[in-house]
Amino acid sequence: MRIPVQTELLILKMEDISNAIARNAALHPDAVALFFEDESVTWDRFAQLVDRACNYLALHAPGNRVALSSPNSLDLAFAIFGSIRAGKVMQVLDPAWPAPLMRNVLERLRSDFVLNSTHVGAFNRHLSSGGQTAIATVRQADPFAPFYTGFTSGSTGIPKGFRRDQNSWLESFRGDRELFSLSADDVFVALGSLTHSLFMYALARGVHAGGTTLFFAQFRPDRILRRIEETGGSVVYGVPTQYDALSTAAAGGGKTLSNVRLVLSSGAKLPDGLKKRLRRVFPNAEICEFYGTSEQSYVSVARDGKTPPGSVGQPFPGVRVTILDDSGNELPSDEIGRVFVESGLMFQGYELAESPTLERVGEALFVGDMGYLDENGFLYLTGRSDRMIVSSGKNIYPEEIEAALIAHPDVTIACVMGVEDARRGDRLVAIVNLGPASAVTSSALIAWCRDRLPLYKVPMIFYRLADWPMTGSQKIDLPRLRDLLDGGDLERLP
Repeated sequence: MRIPVQTELLILKMEDISNAIARNAALHPDAVALFFEDESVTWDRFAQLVDRACNYLALHAPGNRVALSSPNSLDLAFAIFGSIRAGKVMQVLDPAWPAPLMRNVLERLRSDFVLNSTHVGAFNRHLSSGGQTAIATVRQADPFAPFYTGFTSGSTGIPKGFRRDQNSWLESFRGDRELFSLSADDVFVALGSLTHSLFMYALARGVHAGGTTLFFAQFRPDRILRRIEETGGSVVYGVPTQYDALSTAAAGGGKTLSNVRLVLSSGAKLPDGLKKRLRRVFPNAEICEFYGTSEQSYVSVARDGKTPPGSVGQPFPGVRVTILDDSGNELPSDEIGRVFVESGLMFQGYELAESPTLERVGEALFVGDMGYLDENGFLYLTGRSDRMIVSSGKNIYPEEIEAALIAHPDVTIACVMGVEDARRGDRLVAIVNLGPASAVTSSALIAWCRDRLPLYKVPMIFYRLADWPMTGSQKIDLPRLRDLLDGGDLERLP
């Protein structure tokens, strides 16, 4: 059932995220709200269980901060929306963190209540028994109060927590509705763990729109493809590594999914070869890439066939991007500087750590990205200020070189680093992941780069690596990769 545009815009201005559940339950109580593995939950049942979860947390978590540590499950979804309904700040922790790291994080968070394996039994019994449901189910939350703390990967040191208010997501809902006409007619698919903010957002977006949302216990490509086909999945949220696995599994089974209309990717650049494979799997889908950060949320979107090569797209609706020099002066088109972002989508602050690159100019925020805007307002990123390499007196951003390498048909992942050199200051080296049948040599990759980059940006030493260290958000684990390079544990490419 599609909600009229004017009605939905009014709803977006008036309600919080959890109250949308009651609205959708009243509109279509017997429709499916959630699919999880082989289980489904109707909107009417979903509303009841969220009320019970709210009641449980109101009774057992008298403070404001609730830490949730659980693998993907329906109960986790009920706890998430019950926490919002109860006016709590949910701190969503990764249950895969090593025990010492988890203890350290919990000690520093000072959570008022922890819902993990210790308490989940009592929580489940409360949901199953019916429980008391008289806890302020019609309350109106303050959209500018903190409601969610997400975390970056905890694979190296203490993870960085970031706090958000509901308004930042409600503004995002307005923006992506404008871009993609998301509605109750859509079936939303979250490919990964709800501990990843992208997939938490996908779940909340599907619930707020009144559509059906799919999420999974584990990332199993064959099973996920089958469920998308069975349920008529139409809007898919994922990261490049997941899309690579899905396209490989689909190609092996000769499967195409014509019902998908949007493939939304975030976290890293989609290589051109992977885009081609995705178009074969999802022949009717628009493939869109979001650039954003934990602090700034969505910054820009690169729409399929409408974005120049190399650009991360134009600013997301409601987002203003400016390029400033080191003195805070705005730079003209095509000049590289620091990327400042201003919008209503911003985070409220860090929970456990600060960022040395974070800087504010008025309401605009800089988190370390360098880039430029062209005359048509398309944004191009040239690198991270904290990854800059100085070689022979020249400032080099490795991301530009990595993009050139990934464009090679044999290269699926690339990372460029500097190693100390007495003459140059730093010497460029490249680490690549190659296809299993590749026989490409370092001289061939050097020639490829020389056709696309100035000579001073061309690495002369290459290493190959098959098993790449990745963070929980499926980005390259740069500190671990540096350890492998410095420890001499990488294979030199001939």
